[in-house]
Amino acid sequence: MTTHQEHIRQHRQLMQEEGGQAIAELVAAHPEYAVDQDQSGSASVTNYVIFGRCGSQPAVFKYFCEDQRREREVYGLRHWADSGLVPALLGQQGRRLIVVERFPGAFLPSPQDQGWEGLDKETAGSTLGQATAKLCAVPLELEAAADFEARFYGGQGLKDYFAGIVEGGRQMQQKADAYADEIFARSLDLLESQLNYILAQPRILYHQDAANMHFVDSCFRGFFDLEMCRVGTRAMQLGSLWGVLAICRLGSHFARGMAAGGAALGARELEAGRAFAHFMVWRDIVRIGGWGADAGAPISREQADRFRCHLERCDSLRWEE
Repeated sequence: MTTHQEHIRQHRQLMQEEGGQAIAELVAAHPEYAVDQDQSGSASVTNYVIFGRCGSQPAVFKYFCEDQRREREVYGLRHWADSGLVPALLGQQGRRLIVVERFPGAFLPSPQDQGWEGLDKETAGSTLGQATAKLCAVPLELEAAADFEARFYGGQGLKDYFAGIVEGGRQMQQKADAYADEIFARSLDLLESQLNYILAQPRILYHQDAANMHFVDSCFRGFFDLEMCRVGTRAMQLGSLWGVLAICRLGSHFARGMAAGGAALGARELEAGRAFAHFMVWRDIVRIGGWGADAGAPISREQADRFRCHLERCDSLRWEE
């Protein structure tokens, strides 16, 4: 077993021990809570998540590995509470345990999954577009945005956060053979060309892990797992959904849904959204690819090939049928 795999195994074991005890104490003290026997679909790599109930309400018990992840999630749940797009916060215990509503439905299937043929892509894309327009329309006060931004970008502002990732990406692209291909240089050029536009947009709270969403009969039901919500812009929210839209071929339907929700997408914003989708790949390249935290680590060409595929997927999304 590699060191990385062993680290993951130890982390999961610790989360199960800590989270299991915290949930058991909550259930013992509050008879309205119960843990389900069937836990299929409740696995989480980062936190400890199990299914249960709060009275008759299907619920999720979520124990976080970090205080700030819980803080972000609770902030997002409260910020979007009136929208109907995110789960209701049902309870909290200590610094790391929350109980939230459990949405029915399932993730969108990809072309390789069972259920792909039954997906009504027009309905899925349109309802997701309308939900995203509504998500982005919830205002974030300037003072709250500045405070949240400072606390959850490592003390940096959004501009400096972008700059650090771009600089790390340039170093990798120029010095590491695995990232010397033209596609990586073009990607960074695209990102740098769109940064001013992205940063000039009004600040909102955006759901960075927006692929965590459920659909019922191809209709959007809700977003969940908000622990990585951050201060950003509408183009950044668009870019966070880019991979899902590309894989499920929902671009044109999503755009029509956004327009129906009062948030029509112009060519410039689409380009900015594509650039942010590239940025999310570069964030992983710099942090996971072995350069940012440990510049002397070996650079994996196999890993670089996977990132290349992610960049190519960013450019595969079509907005017109």
